[in-house]
Amino acid sequence: MHLHHSALVRPRTHQIRCASTSSYPFPTHARPTPHQIFHLPASATPQQIKARYYELVRIHHPDSPFGRDLSPAIRRSRFQAITAAYDTLRGKTSGSNGPVDVYRAELERRRRARAAYEASRRRAGAQAEVWTASADDRWKDRIILFVGIMALGAGLGPMLVWPSYTASRQAHVVASQNLAQARREAREFGEERRQEIHKRVQEYNALKEARERPPDSGRTATT
Repeated sequence: MHLHHSALVRPRTHQIRCASTSSYPFPTHARPTPHQIFHLPASATPQQIKARYYELVRIHHPDSPFGRDLSPAIRRSRFQAITAAYDTLRGKTSGSNGPVDVYRAELERRRRARAAYEASRRRAGAQAEVWTASADDRWKDRIILFVGIMALGAGLGPMLVWPSYTASRQAHVVASQNLAQARREAREFGEERRQEIHKRVQEYNALKEARERPPDSGRTATT
């Protein structure tokens, strides 16, 4: 009887022990494979992949206390890599080698905007040098040029500031959606485990009643 009781509670003990550990660090080398990120062999089952994904989300989520010593950019990048690896292991990738580096794309966008702004200023300066206005109209041309440069700066200013805020907010929204999905799947996984334990308890109680039933009860019923 004691052996059957320990067999029933062993899955819950194993689950608590796995949840209390954080022995799955993110790989330090460049371009790790999905199996290296999940610390699983190539023969891992879907159940093992799902359970390891819950553990990695708990440890490497941008809002997790385990990553407070890392910068927000590194935490978001690692979480995106974990999500992409999970999609790859589940066979839901779109053929890309990894998540899109939104920060590198943002830097390239800012460089292009800055180059366009400098080119417009050079063109404006060249036009000012070749102007042949009279002395009375020259100050008017300068005012118009100054107003045009200020308007150009006011137009390009939001383009240089707003994309950074948009990318950060989008990354936060994606991280929140992934966390919500992980919680939903964790609840479903927990419900399946509870149903399995409940079924085993019922089987154990039925076996116990069958063993405790007197052997001559069947004969008495027939007579």
